[in-house]
Amino acid sequence: MAESFKPTIGKTVLETLTSGMYDDARFIFREYIQNAADQIDEAIERGILQEKSEGKISININTNSKTISVADNATGVSEKQVLRFLGEVANSQKDVINQKGFRGIGRLGGLGYCDKLIFETTYQGESIKTKMILDAKLLKRIIENRNDNSDAAAAISIITKIERTEENKEEHYFKVTLENVTNDKVLDVEKVTEYLSMVAPVPFSSSFTFTEEIKTYLKSRNVLLDEYNVEINENTLYKRYKNSFDEGNGRSSNLVGVDFIDIRSDEQELLAVCWYGYRELSNIVLSEINKERGIRIRTKNIAIGDETTCNRFFDQERTNQRFIGEIHTVSNGFIPNARRDYFTENTTCLQFEKNAKEILKAENLENRLAQTASKLHNRLKEIQRYKETYQEFTEKKGSFENAAAESYHLNRLKELEEKAKKAKIEIEKISVKTNASDNVRNLFRSIIGDNDLSIKRLTGEDLQISRYSPPTFEKLNEEERKVVLEIFEILEDELDFDISELIKKKIVEKFN
Repeated sequence: MAESFKPTIGKTVLETLTSGMYDDARFIFREYIQNAADQIDEAIERGILQEKSEGKISININTNSKTISVADNATGVSEKQVLRFLGEVANSQKDVINQKGFRGIGRLGGLGYCDKLIFETTYQGESIKTKMILDAKLLKRIIENRNDNSDAAAAISIITKIERTEENKEEHYFKVTLENVTNDKVLDVEKVTEYLSMVAPVPFSSSFTFTEEIKTYLKSRNVLLDEYNVEINENTLYKRYKNSFDEGNGRSSNLVGVDFIDIRSDEQELLAVCWYGYRELSNIVLSEINKERGIRIRTKNIAIGDETTCNRFFDQERTNQRFIGEIHTVSNGFIPNARRDYFTENTTCLQFEKNAKEILKAENLENRLAQTASKLHNRLKEIQRYKETYQEFTEKKGSFENAAAESYHLNRLKELEEKAKKAKIEIEKISVKTNASDNVRNLFRSIIGDNDLSIKRLTGEDLQISRYSPPTFEKLNEEERKVVLEIFEILEDELDFDISELIKKKIVEKFN
């Protein structure tokens, strides 16, 4: 007869499941929001809420009392289900395909960042509110006490207290409260807002020009964005995508357009849909000031990983940081890992990785958009520089220091003229490509626009050097003057223009 074996799950696993698993403490908000979003969906199915817009997720951060709460007006949890729903760890019965949170560990996240974690809930039609209080401070002591042999289940049992009080039968809500929060990052309203604006399943801002274009395309691929009403300290939360960007050093750039990519399996099953936005300065990596930079992955409209997660799909990681955008997973085969920084490795994930790399390489964002933008900007600058230099030269012609100076500036102008002529030809070549690419056409319109590309050629009088009187050299006789002027010619032939002119100037000053 085989020997029976009953494993013990040690208490320290609770530390791993809370603060030990994640790099960013703000993940607790994502976990509580996704659980609330699932309950809002269920409330709609059950007729407790009529539509998604009625659902509300309210976050309150009180820095003075060091208290955080996350509340929703969804189904709540019935009295009979409270102990199973909240008391079981990593034993969630949620639907992995249709629901956002499914592992049953996220609700414990707050234990690592406060002294007390409190769950309060009531279910419509029941007159009882259930309050579950978890003593996080006591849990820390149990974990740190080497003489305490409690396993994980015993530790949870020891730190948990249940209270029941009367409640209005019509109420239905679920509320999480963290008391005496011990992490400053989760108390920073600005930092939390910044994080959730790129992570939570919230709508685009009404000021973002490309919202309808994005939604229309996603809808054509049967992707309907899950969007929820989330408030932080009574301020509605939106995705932080915008139309213009701070490039640093006082510069800014504008979003020129958006484009779309379908990522399919080898069998042509639609795995994911990507939208990306490109700027008139797509040749420059977006400054870190712009927290929305980078194409990001989202499952059920909740972020997977961060702005660097999609770097793996490009030959040069910097390419991803030149754009903004989202890859929305479509296939049910995607399963977020426990940290939600990527997916569990399965057939869907491997197909996605392989084909995303191939498709994005074929899209050639680095060359087709980034380098095209760079070429247009640089070639336009070369034409404009020639125009400006030509204007300066014609205005100063005949009044340079001497004939050598005018000749030097004329030669420089000739070089700029050649560059400008080549620049115009390159711009014309790119103009032809606008017929085959909406992206290139949008970049061309934004960068070149109505700029005058005409080039005034150097001819006739422009190319003739004006007459200048030679220096007088009052302290020298006629023969000495001839010798010095011959020396001037040697200096002009043998030395750099600026050095030659400096020496000549010193000689003129000395002998006048």
